[in-house]
Amino acid sequence: MSKHIPQSDIVVLGAGMVGASLVHLLKPALARGMSLTLIDRQALNWDGDIASRPPSFDGRATALSYGTQQILSQLGVWDLMAERACAIGHIQVSDQGRFGQTQLHASEQNTEALGYIVENAVIGQGLLSGLEQPGVSIKAPAQVQGVQMNADGALLTFDNGEQLQTSLLVLADGARSALAQQLGIQHERRSYGTHALVTQVEVDREHGHWAYERFSEDGPIAFLPLNKKDFAVVWTLADDQIEQVKALPEAEFLARLQQQIGYRLGRLMRVGERASYPLALVQSKEQVRRSLVLLGNAAHSLHPVAGQGFNLALRDAAVLAEYLNRAWQQNQPLGDLALLQAYEQQQQADQRNTIMASDLLPRLFGSKLPGMALLRDAGLLGMSALPTARKLFTRHAMGLGQRAAKLPATPLSGESA
Repeated sequence: MSKHIPQSDIVVLGAGMVGASLVHLLKPALARGMSLTLIDRQALNWDGDIASRPPSFDGRATALSYGTQQILSQLGVWDLMAERACAIGHIQVSDQGRFGQTQLHASEQNTEALGYIVENAVIGQGLLSGLEQPGVSIKAPAQVQGVQMNADGALLTFDNGEQLQTSLLVLADGARSALAQQLGIQHERRSYGTHALVTQVEVDREHGHWAYERFSEDGPIAFLPLNKKDFAVVWTLADDQIEQVKALPEAEFLARLQQQIGYRLGRLMRVGERASYPLALVQSKEQVRRSLVLLGNAAHSLHPVAGQGFNLALRDAAVLAEYLNRAWQQNQPLGDLALLQAYEQQQQADQRNTIMASDLLPRLFGSKLPGMALLRDAGLLGMSALPTARKLFTRHAMGLGQRAAKLPATPLSGESA
């Protein structure tokens, strides 16, 4: 007698910010009987303890655009993050040693904030809550050893020998997805020759909900407001500088950082734990196949200078969920190639524009070509003087320049089948 293989309509591999968000986004189809299995290497019964938290929800902070906050609010998870989210009311963009700068204000957009800064641990606790619901099976910790595409979709084999058949496999397991490699999906990777040094600093005055983006000789520096006198810092440094700067004594580190940003935000008083990671633009050559979708860093990993990585990934997930919720309601195959290609085509312009902007900024402001500094100054001053241009730029940064996915207007948890 042949062995019975369990079935799941959708399998999401990776319970990080993107994978967990997709589960929430698919609640309309789940309420109508769809089955979903969420798989992760780490246990998800996380109580907030640092030692036991999943790697996706580390000590860093993420800039959530206003559009992202609106999606999370509609999904019913924003309230779980709001108390520890810091609103960005103003952004100052400047070029070190030059006169060009511009300022962006939430008041010009008639919104309470341009975006929000939230620690990844807080985002994690919000997104992981409410995942256990009818239709959702969670296998964590669990290790998928292999995948085989077949006529019915994808057959997953776990390291303990168990198997699981699914109509649609969503890979949201990061830029180094082992299953994507096993399936022969290639990625284009272009290193920037730099690392991001991430930390938190305390200053001697309240930040007033100001964020600062400074382009210096070392590389872009972002100061993102957290608590009243705290900033999350993302500092781009050359590969051959990163270890030396990261290891500086606290006083020397603060002095060097102060030199880069100046005193516009106050005097730097203390610095927290420092970490770093290499920066590269990574893009998958394929995002969809029949019964297969790549999401998040598995599809595209961006330079952090514009803070758009998760925001773009969430928009991808929201549009994909729109297609899948409608397909389930209309009894269409979830792994249909034409369906998945329609999703990919709809997101093509948003991905192209966001990736281009995230890639262009560090190269433009890092260029030492003659005349480039004057062009940068002209651009920043021009934006400062032209309200329409500034408003369009700001709307894109807020995640409002793209077509939004059609999310249910009522709370998803109350939707009936």
